[in-house]
Amino acid sequence: MGRFAYYSSSTRQPEPVLSDIEITVTTPDEVRTGETLNIEVTLRTLHGTIKDRPVGDIKGKVVILVEGPETQQVVAVGLTNTNHVFAGKNVLLTGGHAEITPTQPGTYTFAPGEITVATSDYPLTSVPKDPNPADSKTTVV
Repeated sequence: MGRFAYYSSSTRQPEPVLSDIEITVTTPDEVRTGETLNIEVTLRTLHGTIKDRPVGDIKGKVVILVEGPETQQVVAVGLTNTNHVFAGKNVLLTGGHAEITPTQPGTYTFAPGEITVATSDYPLTSVPKDPNPADSKTTVV
């Protein structure tokens, strides 16, 4: 898990606001060349939501930057709030998933990039203040 600085803006708040977001990117320690490598993502805001949010009202996706023998970007989709979120409380989004199939052996690292979130009220986009460091790594044999 890492704490990353992001500039976030929305139709409700067009001027970007800097805030920290906790993101966890989880990958297996090792996979074989040609096997599917699953990438799981969770996200927690460190500032409270402006109003109550029912289960499933917040949906999101995170771009994952893959570095190593093969460099690419994939999008972890499926993030959502599985619990009711009360106004003023942090938001936890779980269930983010992406996958790659590495064809080259070596060490791969995974860093979070741009975040897109949508609620029943408005969309929100968050971009890293600086390039984020890797939050996970996998060895492909």
